[in-house]
Amino acid sequence: MYNVVYFQDLRATGAATTDIKSALGCCLLKLDRGVYSVIRRCKDSSHRRFVRFAIDEAWLVYHETGRHRERSQRRKYLEHLDRLRILHYPRYRSGDVVWGPSAAKLHKLGLFDVPTQPVNVAHAVSSSRTGSLTRRRISVHAEDICEVEGIRVTTQAKTALDLRMALGPAAAFAAMEQVLRWSMIGFDEEAIFKTGYPPHIMSRVPDAVDGLFGPPIARMARGNQSARKLASLVTPLSESYAESRASFNLHLLGLHDFVQQFDVKDGYRTITRLDHLFEESGVALYIDGTQKYVDGGFAVMNKESWQQNRLLSMGYKVLRFKFNEILNVATFSRKLFDQAPELRQHCKKKLAL
Repeated sequence: MYNVVYFQDLRATGAATTDIKSALGCCLLKLDRGVYSVIRRCKDSSHRRFVRFAIDEAWLVYHETGRHRERSQRRKYLEHLDRLRILHYPRYRSGDVVWGPSAAKLHKLGLFDVPTQPVNVAHAVSSSRTGSLTRRRISVHAEDICEVEGIRVTTQAKTALDLRMALGPAAAFAAMEQVLRWSMIGFDEEAIFKTGYPPHIMSRVPDAVDGLFGPPIARMARGNQSARKLASLVTPLSESYAESRASFNLHLLGLHDFVQQFDVKDGYRTITRLDHLFEESGVALYIDGTQKYVDGGFAVMNKESWQQNRLLSMGYKVLRFKFNEILNVATFSRKLFDQAPELRQHCKKKLAL
């Protein structure tokens, strides 16, 4: 898949090192030292021999048509290249376990603004560092290890918990919510959108959280208290990384009494689904991403304008947050309390980690 090929395989075709170097930026994409992907059917005579490794037609077409350069594809494309680089790293040792951000990328957990970095590996007795890999002396319990396409990696739950140390509690909280969502509801977001959430799903959350995160938290050498605090607040109802970050901000501010994915109905008709709602004060929060506007254009904008006017007529106060406004809790807090000062009286004990 993805036409991944190693240096020795290219050399075995009779290609000289200069041929391989000249193909970079043309028909070969370098994933790591000695690891490449064939991305085009090249007519250059010195590169033509590489086409034999191009068995993934869809990957070729994706590059040949220039889709990888489209703005809407850029982030996903770079994340995918990172995942390929981790999967095909050629020099893993016996006992290596991929962990931290690298494990999150293998599990396809939502991350934001995590640059390409050396592969994160845990090893019970060894530590080392190269330009491609950072190996840390960390013991990982056997029950916290699984395999992803033949690579030993920390489990989804353990990976999400480890992100607290690697990237901070906000990233860990978002990943924990995603893991919980997958565990309780599944991966098919389109099906979830069509069928809605199972009845009484929130009553099942405590047991699901205990079963999923309880054992790895108990095995943690440090940070158990903070991990338990996060676990006590996660839900499976955040539908994106941005919504999880907004929920995390609300908990940091002491605003714990909100409901998520609240259907607003007019008779039998559902007008909209609110991302977050404070029922007592009628304050509703929308967390706006950009992709839906790229996909839906003016039709989505017009629909949301009608929905907002209808909500206002029903007595709701509607606040919309852009993605960059939820990444900093101070920015989020200023806008929230400037537009809905009545929420200040509902603040309780703030989340402290």
